[in-house]
Amino acid sequence: SCPLSAFCAARRLGASRDFPARAPKPQKPRRRGAIFILRRGDETLLRRLPPKGLFGGMSAFPSTPLTQDIPAAAFAGFAPCAARWRALEQPLTHVFTHFALEATVFVAQTRAKSAPSDCRWAARDNLDKEGLPTLMRKAAARAGLVDA
Repeated sequence: SCPLSAFCAARRLGASRDFPARAPKPQKPRRRGAIFILRRGDETLLRRLPPKGLFGGMSAFPSTPLTQDIPAAAFAGFAPCAARWRALEQPLTHVFTHFALEATVFVAQTRAKSAPSDCRWAARDNLDKEGLPTLMRKAAARAGLVDA
């Protein structure tokens, strides 16, 4: 039914379904970051993110700025407090609209009575009600806090 079919080289070759060929999608930039899961008994440290930006206004575990590529050597400087942080073996991968993230998940235990100024303690049993972003749920599952 195409008015140009008589002149179509792709039709003559029997390859009309192959054209026009889609251009390959450009590779998304890859960024690295870290997520810090601090536990105190049956509680986990969370913070409320700023209203604008990635995961605006949602609860999340403390982390490096996830929209920037942070070298692994700098991760410790973003930990919410001094603790015996242990990196989990495999980093998480998560693909956003404009970039792909590889996040190392660090876990630690504490007995601290208070939370850092921009954080709060949340009961492990209530993490499902916190409305965590998918990336943070992946991190919680990796750390054994919630079911995958």
